Formats: sequence, structure tokens, C-alpha cells
Amino acid sequence: MTLGSGSDRFTKIYLLLWGITVLVGLVALIFYKFGYRLTKELEPVKVGSIELASNENRPQIFLNNREQQLPLENGRYVLRKITPGLHSILVSKDGFWPWAKTVAVAPNNTRPLYAFTFPMEGVTVKTVPANTPEHGQTLKTLLNYILPELKLGSPPLRRDESLSQWLVSNVPSLKLSSDKTTALYVEDNTAYVAWISETEPPPHYFCLENPCKPTIPVIIPNEPLKTVDFYKNRHDVILFAAGAAIYAIEADREGTQNFQPLYKGTDPYFYQTGSGRLYISDRGALLQAEL
Repeated sequence: MTLGSGSDRFTKIYLLLWGITVLVGLVALIFYKFGYRLTKELEPVKVGSIELASNENRPQIFLNNREQQLPLENGRYVLRKITPGLHSILVSKDGFWPWAKTVAVAPNNTRPLYAFTFPMEGVTVKTVPANTPEHGQTLKTLLNYILPELKLGSPPLRRDESLSQWLVSNVPSLKLSSDKTTALYVEDNTAYVAWISETEPPPHYFCLENPCKPTIPVIIPNEPLKTVDFYKNRHDVILFAAGAAIYAIEADREGTQNFQPLYKGTDPYFYQTGSGRLYISDRGALLQAEL
């Protein structure tokens, strides 16, 4: 064998390896461009996304401890091309309670999230002037408030009866979300939410166990529940008064169940209008806050 023939063979092997490398790179680039990523097991999967809404403007958003600079798109911040699996989300703003959650993102799927965050010093309140129509009407509404408790001795849900019908029959003053998909009621000092929509599938947090549960507990406070309601325009965040404070808590129990105080006083009860104005009665004082 001559020196030249050995050199030619080396060149051919080099070109072959280089061609294979380029081909693999092109295939990987095409997969990447069409939204595929490799898992830890080196399996190609379609990427997912996260749509994040919040009650606060311009919060800081962190994905896996890295801050994201995201524009607001139709009221949401969209995180695209997320590799399927578990990811940590943190939403923060100076002077506000942080909201954090570890979420599972599925392939070729969008995970909706709602990050609520309230001032650490509590929502800003002002006194409702006495001897005004607003004061009189609000006080009357608060005095007539009935906690939506399941009646004692309520019959079990029949097979031919819808959950919505059963709740209406057995829970006086049943609370409904603004989109009418979710009901809120209390049983044994536990706040429950029930998915009553007959046209839409339940959110993932009703399906943390298999099979999905039509009703799930949200909070069992140490002190008696006094008032409960949905946070304005939401079916996944609950407001409740217990003890000396008013709180917000999310229905989603996956990972961290976020929980924040809105108001700390002495013995508050509240009433929320459809627009999200919160009226608070606290030991003779009548206050209002805009949520």
C-alpha cells in the first residue's frame, strides 16, 4: 500500500464523518425550528408554552430563576418554546407578595396560569362616609350576608341529577364565578369549589387525581369562615375572611398553593361588587378598597 492510498482513505473517512455530522446538524436544526426539543432521555418532544395573566401590571417574571422580558399580549405574558417537564415560575413586584409555582408543561400544550399579587401592607382602604346612600346600602348588604353553607342532612347527589342542580337545591346563597363555570360553597368550615360547566372540560387542578374530581377543597382555616367569594372575574382564586384578616388563595393545589393576605384588622367581614370593589365591615368601621 502506498502513502497516497492511505491518505486518500483518511480523506474519504473524514469527508464521510463530516457529511454525517452536517446531516445530523441539519436534522437537529429542522427539529428545533419546528418546535422539538430533547428530553433528559434524549427523546424528541414537541415544545409547550405558558400563558401567564396577573392582576398587577409589569411584574417581574422568572422562569427557572432567569428573568424574562415579555411584552403583554392580549392581557397575558406568553412564554414560548418551553421544553416539556417541570418548570419553576416566580412573579414578583417591589412591595408586593411574591407568587411562585412549579408547573408541569405538556408537549404541544399551553399551560394557563394566573399570578395574583397584593401589597405587603394590605390593599389601600378608605372610609365610607356615614349617612350616605352608599353607606346605608352596603351595611344592609353586609348584614344580610349568608355564608354559602351546605345544608345539614342534604341528600347525596343522584345519578340523574346534575351537580349544579344539587348545589342550587342544597346550598343557600351559592356563589358562582363570573363565567358560571365554577361554584363555591362551605361544608364543615372548608371552602370547596365545584366545576359545573357542562360544555368545557375542567381545569387541570380538578384532575390532580385520577379520575378527575368534580369538587375539590380549597382551604380549611384554623378559624371559622365568615365570608367567601370568588376574586373578581376569576374562577380559580377565592377570597375569604377568617379571624382578623381577609385573604386570597388559589384553587390550584399543584406545587405551591399561593395564599396572600389582603387586609388585616380586628373582625372583618366583606362584600364584593361585580366590578371588584371590596367593602369591609370591621368592628363598626365601614371601608372600601378597589381590587
